[in-house]
Amino acid sequence: MATFLLTADGTHGDVWPFIRLAEGLGRRGHEAVLFSHQAYADTAARAGVRLVATDTAEEYERLLDDHRDVLLNVLTSVDRVVDFYHRNGIFDQIRAEYEAMAELARTRPAGEVVLVGRHMSRLSVLLGREALGVPAAWVCGYPQQHMGASLTQRLYPRGLADPMNALRGRLGLPPVTDWGTWLSGVDGCVCLWPDWFDTAGDPAPAGATRAGFLLNDAAETGPLPAAAAALVAPSQPRPILVTAGSGRMLHRDWYATAVAAVAEIGRPGIVVCKYRDLLPERLPPGLHWFPALPFATLVPKVAAVLHHGGILTSARAIRSGTPQVVLAHGVDRPDNARRLRRLGLAEWLPAARWTTADVAALLRSVLAEPAYRRRAIDLAPGTDSDAALDTACQALETLLGRTPTAPAPTRAPATRTATDLSPERAALLRRWLDQRSTRRRGNHAEAAVSDDEVRRRLDAGR
Repeated sequence: MATFLLTADGTHGDVWPFIRLAEGLGRRGHEAVLFSHQAYADTAARAGVRLVATDTAEEYERLLDDHRDVLLNVLTSVDRVVDFYHRNGIFDQIRAEYEAMAELARTRPAGEVVLVGRHMSRLSVLLGREALGVPAAWVCGYPQQHMGASLTQRLYPRGLADPMNALRGRLGLPPVTDWGTWLSGVDGCVCLWPDWFDTAGDPAPAGATRAGFLLNDAAETGPLPAAAAALVAPSQPRPILVTAGSGRMLHRDWYATAVAAVAEIGRPGIVVCKYRDLLPERLPPGLHWFPALPFATLVPKVAAVLHHGGILTSARAIRSGTPQVVLAHGVDRPDNARRLRRLGLAEWLPAARWTTADVAALLRSVLAEPAYRRRAIDLAPGTDSDAALDTACQALETLLGRTPTAPAPTRAPATRTATDLSPERAALLRRWLDQRSTRRRGNHAEAAVSDDEVRRRLDAGR
């Protein structure tokens, strides 16, 4: 029996697949321990998974509230993300998680421990790979995670490098200067989407395992409460399901726009949202609010799903043969929405185009055109979560007994000398040096090529 130490943060779309993964590894005879939010302890317990809480329920709710604006605006406000890390004690959490993992790992036989983390967010697995000499793997829940790797790498020189290196120093590890190499320094990568979803956009990294969507049916199956069951009774017109996931990281106009569009087309609607304050004070007639419902039971019974573009909601709709309309804003959602549209499964709009009339028009389109439902039914067999789980577990098992190829590099590559450059690049470098020398002598005449342009051309290999 081997030991897999898994760690994940986020909301249902991030954590539920890790619970399923830990459950699958346990059924294959391994010890699987999940480090995650206390809020998921009950879900993990029902799956027979041991969860080590990384926070309290109250701390988790504060984190979700803080997520709301900061991480949605990461592309325009990197400094706000840096403040978010400091404000929420992320580095203290990384250290505590690493130490708990290390305590377990050191009591297990050599070659029988693997660390598994949510892609580029659970950095305790990288610390463990270096300090303990055990293999580590990233798990990508959606394509944008690997596509956004360069953005993650940018965060560290902008304010996260010093606290991370201070943490490393306390653990006896040298400082990192080449953040891109360190953050990608794992022994395997598992992507939780199928090949056909991969081909609809930028592909997964070379060498990664594309396992498939990992839905947590046990957490999403169960009887509907009487009020919801009455709305999807065979004698009633099928309602529209309106949902924007299990967190608070959402455009402030999302629910107001969505419910107005459903009311515009005159269809009944079921609104599923944990947080009542995200909704309009009064819902239009015919729309009914529930804080939570079992989607595996509900989604096959609705006419369409109007949602935010989360990967698990998208996959659930495909598996249920249900058309989709996506109002996508922030993080992975626009990329997921584009893939769904290219696959003929959905229509979508970015936030700049959200109007009641436009969203209502898309709802009418997917309801009237049977091709959307037919396409979802055709692809539903490609959402086999049991097969995806087997593939993911097998990929992680291949890491057992593997010694990390080398400690992740912690130094930037050596600077090349002028003799390493092509004649064209050497001439460009000389021109830049002449330009800087002229500036130092006090002559500030405008140069033909700016410093930034020279650096860009050199970096590009010109």
